[in-house]
Amino acid sequence: MRPLSNRWPLALLILALCMSSISVRAQTCSAQHQALDVVDAPVLRVVTLNMAHGRKDGKNQMFLNGETIRANLVELGQLLDRADAHVIALQEADAESAWSGKFNHVEFLAENTAYGCSFHGVHASNKMYDFGTALLSRYEFKGAFAHSFVPSRPTTTKGFSLAALDWNPGGVLAEPVSIKFASVHLDFSRRSVRRSQIDEMTRLLSGIEGPMVVMGDFNTDWQTKDSSLKYLAEQSGLSVFSPHAEGLSTYGDKGARLDWVLISGELEFSDYAVFPDVVSDHYAVVAEIGLKKHSDD
Repeated sequence: MRPLSNRWPLALLILALCMSSISVRAQTCSAQHQALDVVDAPVLRVVTLNMAHGRKDGKNQMFLNGETIRANLVELGQLLDRADAHVIALQEADAESAWSGKFNHVEFLAENTAYGCSFHGVHASNKMYDFGTALLSRYEFKGAFAHSFVPSRPTTTKGFSLAALDWNPGGVLAEPVSIKFASVHLDFSRRSVRRSQIDEMTRLLSGIEGPMVVMGDFNTDWQTKDSSLKYLAEQSGLSVFSPHAEGLSTYGDKGARLDWVLISGELEFSDYAVFPDVVSDHYAVVAEIGLKKHSDD
């Protein structure tokens, strides 16, 4: 097991920020929100959700007016508030876009939920849209950066956003440990593209020390032959919760489990569930995560 660490590898961050595929949006906390510092809860509670550009279960966000999309996001935000999470990971999260109401969906949620701090990585841009992945929290993020994968035409460019929070579970540690959280979206159309994106991601994350939670829409399940999710777990040393369990499907009538939470070896799951609320064409996943005790404790 790698030692717990509060330090970011400086060389990795310099490399990431110098790469042309990095798309960075400033990490912010809304003016009316009192940002918290250290998470002192005994377990971390996280949620991941593909928010479908605010269309809820509609066919296409371009057919909805801004008022309807705002109403959809209010409903989505109410679900997130009920989840009472420390970190929310979002995918298909729009900045101001012509096809989805011409307002920033991440900023809207930060201003209208308990999660006033956000970091937004925009990976896909054209005249109609700017969207990507995001993280929300009551706590102020540290060391955030975003990475856009190599373009995968004709599908839109995907990527991940990553940031850290300090956590002292129950206040029992001499000093907080830095937990890194990533919100990821992989290509839906081709396994070969997903494999390439996973290789990009693991190269960037391999030098980061300490506990990590990677969550998002991976557009693959565990059961599929040559599963890209299994490949990610193998390449990165991450684990998933009960990969063969029933009742955890997150997308579609056929019950596909495309949305996942993965954790590094210093961590363990204490609870895991899927919310049944329809706020997107995906269902939200909620997980509770604890810090493993050392064998000599």
